[in-house]
Amino acid sequence: MNDNKQALDTPVIDDTLIRAYLEQNPDFFERHDDLLSRLSVSHERKGSVSLVERQQQKLRERVNQLEEEITELMINARRNEAIFKAYSKLYVQLLNCRTLQQALDALSDTFEDDLGLSALTLKVFDSPIEVSDQLVFAADTHRQLLSKRFEESPIYLGRLTEQERKLLFQDEAVHSVALMSLGDQGEVGMFAVGSSQADHFEPAMDPLLINQLQALLSALLPRLLVDHEAA
Repeated sequence: MNDNKQALDTPVIDDTLIRAYLEQNPDFFERHDDLLSRLSVSHERKGSVSLVERQQQKLRERVNQLEEEITELMINARRNEAIFKAYSKLYVQLLNCRTLQQALDALSDTFEDDLGLSALTLKVFDSPIEVSDQLVFAADTHRQLLSKRFEESPIYLGRLTEQERKLLFQDEAVHSVALMSLGDQGEVGMFAVGSSQADHFEPAMDPLLINQLQALLSALLPRLLVDHEAA
């Protein structure tokens, strides 16, 4: 009877218990450093290695991982800096534009030359002046179809259906877009930038710069159309 009671009172030593003890006593191997040379662990390439060697290997792997993460962060930081500078330059150029063509040229220079996005489209609604056929939709139904993308926001980031893509970019290979509704109520038009990469524009990305561009174009284009007509 006593033997059975003693067996029940004795804790079962398993991996969880050992792990918890070592976590609570991080100086265990300092107090028992002789174990370091006697313990060994299995290594897939080197066979059995000492605990110290295995720890060193894990630390080297962790350092390599951190170096890769830091390198990726630096690459992203440089990319974001280049994007920010391109948008900043574009804002200044747009504010100095006096005609619709100048605005189109500024947009093209930024997205094609600076950012490598060759697919861009501007569609103007109810223009007070005669504009190129490329700047208007062939039918009101085309405008209405794309307007469904703006039920929650004047900005849409992501993919389009094949039908929507052809309305904007025709034969260009576009797999993700930044699509903007221009005007307080979307009455001015739409501007779209397309990328051949499916993950270039995503709903989860930060829309700050796109929002700023949308606001600037919404305020600028009506004035350019009127000024262009007067000229």
